[in-house]
Amino acid sequence: MPLFDGHFRTVFGAAFAPLLLDGTLHVAAKDADGRMILPPAFADVPAKGHRDESHDRQRADWNIPDRAARLIVLQAGIAAAPTPDDEITLAGGRWRISAVEQDPAGAAWILTGVPA
Repeated sequence: MPLFDGHFRTVFGAAFAPLLLDGTLHVAAKDADGRMILPPAFADVPAKGHRDESHDRQRADWNIPDRAARLIVLQAGIAAAPTPDDEITLAGGRWRISAVEQDPAGAAWILTGVPA
């Protein structure tokens, strides 16, 4: 459960969105059972975020593979949390999401992505 309610998410998003990069969350289409439709089809949702440029030691501490990226994405304006079926275009690349975490305040997702 987020530390704050949805109002905080909105305020946080409004305050920080102008400082972050524009991106696109590519939400995978799913069938009635919740499985990804093949061949993959995506619905694009605007997103705001940035790539967290981690040092090598931090990457090892967080178990992030060398070619993966850590991406911080605001939750404001996005209806549902990203899943490992989704992809994101942000910071000059398209990334297949491999892990999703939520920050303690519930205002952003911390994604691990590998090049798509």
